[in-house]
Amino acid sequence: MTAAVFDSSVIVTLVLQESGWQPIQRVLANPDVDAILPGPVLTEAISVARRKGNQSTGEQIWEALSAFGARVEHPTEEDLIRAAELIEMSEDNPGPPNPRNGKEATLSLGDALIIAIAERLGHLVLTRDEYWKWMVDEDLLDLNVHIP
Repeated sequence: MTAAVFDSSVIVTLVLQESGWQPIQRVLANPDVDAILPGPVLTEAISVARRKGNQSTGEQIWEALSAFGARVEHPTEEDLIRAAELIEMSEDNPGPPNPRNGKEATLSLGDALIIAIAERLGHLVLTRDEYWKWMVDEDLLDLNVHIP
């Protein structure tokens, strides 16, 4: 069985059926994939999906995701410490500016927690966040990042 860690961005894309949602659903629905949602992913995905107009309750969104076999992985104390290190590293190594707002890319607390959990588990990460891929390309992260 292959394991994959899902970032909030791909889960929101799926829930809202935004452009590119079908490949994400295929991975999530694949019975040979152990779909892992770091704890912050579930919270952020529900919050963002509802803010963008999804009328489902948080429980309904979770029920839909868990029906695919997704499971939540909660952060450990070590993950929390690593996330703080990742935030500091991203502040010291900001990525290219976002074309929409001109701000240099850095990690949010949620991003750092998701990456810390993915590092601990050693699994492929699916995200739509280009900064994560940039960090890997710059040898700042040793992570297998895939942007569907």
